[in-house]
Amino acid sequence: MPADMDCLADWGAQLPLITQSDGLHNPPAWLQERVVRYVASVEAPPGDLLPFRDNPQAGASADIETIVWALVALRQVGAEDAIGRARPRALAALHAAFNSELGIYEPTATQIGGGPGTWRMHFDAVVRIGFEVLGEPARPFPRGLDRLSDLPWAPVGEEAWRPWLDQAWAEDPRSAAKAAFQYLWFYTRFAGCNHVDDLDDQGRQVLAYMEARRDPVSGFIGTGPGVELGWAMRGHRNLGLNLLWPLGVDEPGIKRMIDATLACRRTDGLFHDGSMCANMDAVHLLAEYGRRTEHRRAEAIQSARRCVAAMFRRLASPVGGFWYALGERDANDAADIHTTNGLAFALFTLNYWQALDAEAREDLGKALAACRWM
Repeated sequence: MPADMDCLADWGAQLPLITQSDGLHNPPAWLQERVVRYVASVEAPPGDLLPFRDNPQAGASADIETIVWALVALRQVGAEDAIGRARPRALAALHAAFNSELGIYEPTATQIGGGPGTWRMHFDAVVRIGFEVLGEPARPFPRGLDRLSDLPWAPVGEEAWRPWLDQAWAEDPRSAAKAAFQYLWFYTRFAGCNHVDDLDDQGRQVLAYMEARRDPVSGFIGTGPGVELGWAMRGHRNLGLNLLWPLGVDEPGIKRMIDATLACRRTDGLFHDGSMCANMDAVHLLAEYGRRTEHRRAEAIQSARRCVAAMFRRLASPVGGFWYALGERDANDAADIHTTNGLAFALFTLNYWQALDAEAREDLGKALAACRWM
């Protein structure tokens, strides 16, 4: 085994804590009613291909993600009747997102050439969550490493990936980490790999390349000069959720990553830039890594509680959803408001909080009421 692959020898199976199609444990009735009422308010007219919008206003945006996040919000609160009513239109839209040329769910042109930074695997992964919520099988992911040549941005061949990543890392570690994990995401799926032990030599080398660039201070992959800690935290959560945890990679530096995540707290209780994405990412990391160590557990639980309280105080929209970002509270253009996306991410955050905090899991309604005073 090459020297830079020694770090892989002790990686064992660590499956993700929960999946993104799991629901909240015993959500209070008021929360279910609020979610169902909000999702009904963003339902598009019957003739629209996309059945849900990103806020209730005329002119609100809509895309394939909006459908999935609306379904996810309903699943989180156990609103199965509402999911059933949405099912025919939602299924039609999810099926329409299939790109027959690429063999994946890709309704937009993200598989393009150029430098790293484009979110290239995103839509296929999101659409598959939608099918999972609906209990319908998605099309199987295509097999065969020759399919890499269908992606104009992807290096093909054993000798091509390393200089590609070397150049990317020299230019921007954050974008390079994103490019590396998305490359390996496609690689493992084309190869039909479901576990780190199943990786071929090239796959293991790419994984070892990424591991060798793990930051010794924060424990995150994707940080470096000029990369803000909050963005590194958020990028690493996406890396973990979509690649490392499903492959059963047992990461080193768990305590360092908990420390670094807690360092992203704001004085108002939110994380990083205060967006719902940042809060979700931080609480998820605290839950996922907190299950493996007692390190700063009480502080992590208290931070999650303060974050939830701040979410309801600062990001809850009067119309029932959650603003995706703090700046949306003052937005005038309906296209700039994403309260459906924000709602799904808020509910994900509550789900991860329940995984971390036994009191929130035992009685979510009581825990949410207690958070109001923080």
